[in-house]
Amino acid sequence: MSPSPEQKQWLLKDIIVIGWEPPSVERCDLRIRDGLIVEKGVALSEEPEEQILEGQGAWVIPGLVCGHTHLYSALSCGMPMPSEAPISFGDMLDKVWWRLDKALDRESVAVSGLVGGVSALRVGVTTVVDHHASPNAIEQSLLVLDDALADVGLRRVLCYEVTDRGGPDKAAAGLKAHEELLARTVGKDSNGMRAVMIGAHANFTLSDDTLRQCAELAKHAGVGLHIHVAEAMDDAILINENPVRRLDRLGALLPGSILAHCVHTSSEDLQRIHDAGAWVTHQPRSNMNNGVGYAPVPDFSEQTFLGTDGIGADMITELQTAWFQGQEGNVGWGPQQWLGMFHQASRFASQQLGVTLGVLEPGAVADLVWMSPPPGPPLSADNLAAAVIFRFSPHQIRHVMVGGQWKLWEQTPTSVDSLALNQRAEVVSTEIWRRMESF
Repeated sequence: MSPSPEQKQWLLKDIIVIGWEPPSVERCDLRIRDGLIVEKGVALSEEPEEQILEGQGAWVIPGLVCGHTHLYSALSCGMPMPSEAPISFGDMLDKVWWRLDKALDRESVAVSGLVGGVSALRVGVTTVVDHHASPNAIEQSLLVLDDALADVGLRRVLCYEVTDRGGPDKAAAGLKAHEELLARTVGKDSNGMRAVMIGAHANFTLSDDTLRQCAELAKHAGVGLHIHVAEAMDDAILINENPVRRLDRLGALLPGSILAHCVHTSSEDLQRIHDAGAWVTHQPRSNMNNGVGYAPVPDFSEQTFLGTDGIGADMITELQTAWFQGQEGNVGWGPQQWLGMFHQASRFASQQLGVTLGVLEPGAVADLVWMSPPPGPPLSADNLAAAVIFRFSPHQIRHVMVGGQWKLWEQTPTSVDSLALNQRAEVVSTEIWRRMESF
């Protein structure tokens, strides 16, 4: 039986608390009260009203952050594929992803959020940074997605990917979707659970005027832009301009922004991004899936973190893929450098949400993942980075806590009926795929 959501005081006993930067492995107890970690120590005494959970050496890591994803793709596995395989990135967009997002309605946006959110919890992700698109259901789509993720219990940083590919009216509707969610944020305390960015699809689907409007809205709201940049060569070829310099020219290279992918960027471009106070996200599995090339990882600054680009939310597997692809590409990074990129998503999300994520220390929010350690050698600060790459697995995850409440217990979500959601998702997926066939 899962613990009561009303329980707000916990004492986690005899656990191995893991930290990423600097690497740390400490056998101790954690005291949690009202959503925060309030004490860390050895053999802490029990206090009245506390619920005790004995770890017996269970591994406990900070809740993970998926730095760039597309939850609208959560129902894509099994969807009808084109009769002729895509032969380019543009072909992949036209034949696969742009057919999918056009097929979404408000119900399927909600179900995609629920399914994607539950899937994220199951791999230890407690915060998602999402880049949403539903061009035939734009109005209130961010509100629907926000409600779905709130039901699951995830922290979230949301935006709508504004684009001109549907014409000026839909571009304007995308901007308005942000205003709807920004109004909710102002009118209702999100309590560190929700933040908003301004989304834009990519340079090659945006006019100067629309991209400038996105930047102006971001500046007015005091937030960053979230945009795909140089994911493929198309981004520069179709606009006949360097994508990073174009952002700068239009006043859209803003501090706190996310520039996703940056596969085809020069060291000068990356320095410009760094100097602007913007962030880069690296998605190796998506880059391979879409055949866009290998990103210039050695030139990425410390303002880089990992995302998935909608291929689930499994950040442990994403890190492992980044390592192996980096080895093949002779990047020359050691495990600790990759672990640093893995951790940076928590730093970014902390800035966005106004809470301390990614560490299990007093004062931080109680977002954590309880794992069953596999048999093997002792875990230490010295071997932690290599262990995450070669020894950690999402299959070891048993429980996940967000804000002091267990949102996943024995691999089962506590606030969503999994059986009912599965039945609903099967129906909605079939409807989406039927609509896709008509495009």
